[in-house]
Amino acid sequence: MVVVPYTYTEEPNFKPDNNRLPPCNIEAEEGILGGILLDPSAIYRIKDRLKPEHFYIGAHKDIYQACLRLCKKGQPTDLLHVTSWLSDNEFLIRIGGRNKLATLLDRTVSAINIDSLAFLVIENAWRREAIRKANELEQLAYDTQTEWAEVSVAFENKIKTIFSAPVAPTKEENQLWHYNQLISELENIYLKTSNPGLKLYKLQELANASPGRRVKDLEDLYMKSLCATVEPRKSLDELEEEVGTQGRKWLLGGILPQATTALVIADGGVGKTKFLYDLLHCIADGKNWNGFPATADSRRVLIYQGDESKHDMLQALNKRGFKPGTEVRKKTGVRFGWNTDAMPILYQDAAEFQPAIVMIDSLTFANRYSVYDENRTEYSRPVLELNKFAAETGITVVIIHHTNKNGGSRGTTAIRNAVSEVIKLEKDSNPSANPQEKILTIEKSRSRRFPASYRLFFNEEDFSFSLLEEVGQELGSPDLSTKGQIVKFLQENANVKYQAEEVAHYIKTTPGNARRCLGQLARDGLVILDERSFSGTAKLYYIARESEDCSTKNPLQTATVTLPQRITSENDSSACQSEVISESPEMYKNDGSPDDHLRITLTDHLLNNSVSDTEQEVLPNCNEGDHLSMPEIAVLPNPESEKKIDVQTDHLITFAGNVDSASNPEGDPVRRSQGDHEVILDDCDRLDDKVCVLQPTESELPLLPLIEEKGIYWSSSFKREVTVFLIFDEMSEASCQVPGRGRWSLQFTDLQCCDKSPRHDFSVGDRVVILVGKLNETFATITDIRADGIWLKSDDRKKRLARAYFPHQLAKA
Repeated sequence: MVVVPYTYTEEPNFKPDNNRLPPCNIEAEEGILGGILLDPSAIYRIKDRLKPEHFYIGAHKDIYQACLRLCKKGQPTDLLHVTSWLSDNEFLIRIGGRNKLATLLDRTVSAINIDSLAFLVIENAWRREAIRKANELEQLAYDTQTEWAEVSVAFENKIKTIFSAPVAPTKEENQLWHYNQLISELENIYLKTSNPGLKLYKLQELANASPGRRVKDLEDLYMKSLCATVEPRKSLDELEEEVGTQGRKWLLGGILPQATTALVIADGGVGKTKFLYDLLHCIADGKNWNGFPATADSRRVLIYQGDESKHDMLQALNKRGFKPGTEVRKKTGVRFGWNTDAMPILYQDAAEFQPAIVMIDSLTFANRYSVYDENRTEYSRPVLELNKFAAETGITVVIIHHTNKNGGSRGTTAIRNAVSEVIKLEKDSNPSANPQEKILTIEKSRSRRFPASYRLFFNEEDFSFSLLEEVGQELGSPDLSTKGQIVKFLQENANVKYQAEEVAHYIKTTPGNARRCLGQLARDGLVILDERSFSGTAKLYYIARESEDCSTKNPLQTATVTLPQRITSENDSSACQSEVISESPEMYKNDGSPDDHLRITLTDHLLNNSVSDTEQEVLPNCNEGDHLSMPEIAVLPNPESEKKIDVQTDHLITFAGNVDSASNPEGDPVRRSQGDHEVILDDCDRLDDKVCVLQPTESELPLLPLIEEKGIYWSSSFKREVTVFLIFDEMSEASCQVPGRGRWSLQFTDLQCCDKSPRHDFSVGDRVVILVGKLNETFATITDIRADGIWLKSDDRKKRLARAYFPHQLAKA
């Protein structure tokens, strides 16, 4: 016998305390029973949650059980009826006789707090249950004859029962909890177990643990759970906050939406697999497919192949353009032998490879281990799981399936009903058609117009498909050319929203024709229609496109701007979002519209020579004639003194380039600072310890710009350079592209000159002719040039010119 010294053994840190009373609250139990005897209606407030086993005292369990039986029969729970029931069932002596009931009644004043007393009793009952489970776990840990795997599983189940089960559930809550537990275990089996045999074994084991249930019953429950997901009720504002304001997102506009499931059906030998290879090549390359716009520069694609051999698949992909060394080849991943029982592999590929689209060829092969016939509704269970996968990951899933004798989807209609898109490919039945001509039909879509058919031509040389025409629309129709120009224009200006009139202006067509074609393109999903506009009922059209460099930095990161009131289009919050760092964290809401407006103070811009990068981006576009007003206080940029000065009259802060034109009617001396601007003072002797109040004079105004399309100007409201796209002379506004803000309509007076702006050569006294408005072709003479425009005097005394004009609206006579 070997004696082990005590100091070399591990000392257990067990602290059993058998002398303590288990958690309980006897006074609360007596109060509950006394309240029920005093007020028979009180039991209805607790009977769904408080159970007899929650009581610690055995006599209290029997009394409460008697009250529940009487309540179930609709009889009152007063002292007389409870005593009678206990006596008839031979429980009266066991509980302590009539004296026990009388004592409970005497100790109770009211049943008003019976709910809180019931909660105390229930809580103590759960504490006792935790102690009981802990003792069982302790005995199980001491049992060395039991395998550790079984011990660990038992530990997990017992602990889960303690902490996950709801406290004091009603009957319905208890059933719901057990149901959710069962569905959670089924999800773990179906979505985390790839081996079909192991999956069936786990299902059988779970069925054995649930008395009266078979494996088929478990599969039916799981199938119902996939179909019966109901989300909480939401308001439209909550829904918009969740999904955003952007329309449907596409991989290929009008063909393949994002984050959805699509079913491509065709008869054998038609070319459905090669058709999808063609689409995948365009997605991976970021190129349009026959005019259907790609929405990203390039995306990853994943192919789950089962119907084609490895050699045939590789040959077809190489012929289509997935050749060695190409970028599309690097963006493509393949996997063979996948089946719907291996759903965990799909989730793993989604996390590691991050594809934008997964192609499954075909449903028959992937679902080959299903125990159901394809005509049974249960056969569509994997499609429902793929729907859930697409919604959770944002990845599009395209499933290839075969047609039946009638030309529809083979098998149960539940397959077709489960997917969002159904695309059918078939041979052209026209006897005069070329054998390589196919008919592509959008039979079902939740994102675009359907049904719609297109005639395609299969190119055997490179396995690509060419779009010949839309079935029912004559080849060479003028609308086809207009639609192509619209798609090209919107794609070149991706993520920018345009009105139909603006599009018509750029592609040189009539507004009516552009409006009609844009409506058709939006209906077919090739362009996105955004009807949310601040300018009334104007409809805005655009094409969304993602890119690697999708961020537009906001040059104003320390202050916000006052935005103009009228807007041509909404901020493009769906595309490249600009990073805005403002003093108010809630300045911009989810729709991109400004919420709080803070004026930019000039104190930060009139500091010493050390100007921040953000400020330097704001100031350099101010040129001759630009002025900065300071109604209250200005800090002079003199690093030596940095003193405040007090001046009796209002003065002007102007830039150094504008010294000669600065107004100085009283002959006040000009003192130049060491910064890039000047301060005009009336009395230099008042510089010591004074405050200087500076105001611009009325005659010193910004230089009037010459507004032209594609011209670049400085926006005084946005404090950044903007580009003019379209001019509306009737409203004295210009549609401008504002970096980081989208399309906005700005007043002519909001646009100022910068280094890149076109300049006019008008002067006071020039004779000009008016080019716009009712007084078109009227001759006049310039009397004044101000920030609000050029003021004229008509040569014809009968024509009174009561408004100002801008340089682009005039021409020298």
